[in-house]
Amino acid sequence: MTLHKFDKIKEALISWINLSEIEAQCFLFLILNGKTPLDKISTALNLSLEMTSDTLNSLIEKGLILELTREYQSFHPKFSIINAYRLHCQRTGTEFKKNTHIDNLASVLEKVQDSARTK
Repeated sequence: MTLHKFDKIKEALISWINLSEIEAQCFLFLILNGKTPLDKISTALNLSLEMTSDTLNSLIEKGLILELTREYQSFHPKFSIINAYRLHCQRTGTEFKKNTHIDNLASVLEKVQDSARTK
């Protein structure tokens, strides 16, 4: 994935699902790398263990990832993005309805995950 495309996806996660930059980085890392322990995520993203843990817990609360036996992984991208958007709508009092930006973002992330997993 090109750096430009990565940045555009990160910007979309920040603007449409209200993720912080660090949350978007962690989420994309898990999309690209699959199930990963905390310490490896921390090292790869050059974050403290505490910051990484806090960020991953926030992503769990937002419905994007889960923790299984001390490893973190994203749900399927379409489920993750739509679930996070639904929760975001609930928190902000916005009506949850079909959103083409969200659908497109989910489709792009699905392709990114499929591409990363077939290398």
